[in-house]
Amino acid sequence: MAAITLKVDLRTALGKKNRALRRQGITPIHMYGLNEDSESLQADEKELRTVLRAAGRTTPVTLKVSGGKDTVTIIREIAKHAVSGDVQHVDFQRVDVQQEVETPVPVSLIGQEEAPGTAGGAGVVTQGAFEILVRAKPFDVPNEIIVDCSGLMEVDSAITSGEIKLPSGVTLAGPADDRIAWIQPPRVSADDDAAADLAAADGDSEDAVEGDAEESADG
Repeated sequence: MAAITLKVDLRTALGKKNRALRRQGITPIHMYGLNEDSESLQADEKELRTVLRAAGRTTPVTLKVSGGKDTVTIIREIAKHAVSGDVQHVDFQRVDVQQEVETPVPVSLIGQEEAPGTAGGAGVVTQGAFEILVRAKPFDVPNEIIVDCSGLMEVDSAITSGEIKLPSGVTLAGPADDRIAWIQPPRVSADDDAAADLAAADGDSEDAVEGDAEESADG
C-alpha cells in the first residue's frame, strides 16, 4: 500500500477566524488521540482534497507537521458546507501502527447477475449494508470488502457479515448476523396494481355489456 502524506502547519486562527483561512484556500484540521493533546492544524485545500480522495476512511495518512514530527493518522470526520459541499473541517485520529483499530470499510457486491436465485426474474439481489466494522492494524485495513453474490441460490438466500471472507490480519468487529445481501422477490409496483385493477374493471364492463345484449336478444 502506497504511503499517503499531507503537509500541515500549526493553526492559530480559531473559531470564526477560520472563515478567513478558507477564503485563502486553507482548510482547518484537527488531530487527536493516543492520549496526547489535540492539535489545531491547517492544510492547503487542494492538497487536502487529493488526500481525502486517495485515503477514504480506511487508508492511513501521515501528517507531516511543519517544524514538528510526522504522525500516522486515519480520517475520522469530514465536515462539509451544507449548500456548496465544500470541505470545511477534517478530524484526524492518531494511531499506533502496531495496534489494531476499529474502522468501517465499504462493501461492494459482485456476481449479482450470476446468482441462481435471480434466474428468470425470480428475484433481485438487494444490498442491506454498505459498510462493515472491522478490526486490524492501520496498514492492514482494506480499502473495500468485495462480496461475491453468485452463490445466492434462491429467494430469501442471504449473505451475513459473519460469512464474509476477510483478508489476513482483518477480523470482524461488528455484529456477525447483519445481512449484507440477499435475494428479494420482485416487488409489484403501484402502476402494476392499477393496471391489474383496470383490466379487471374492463373485464367486468365487457361481461355487463354481453349480459345486456343477451337480455335484449331474449326480449
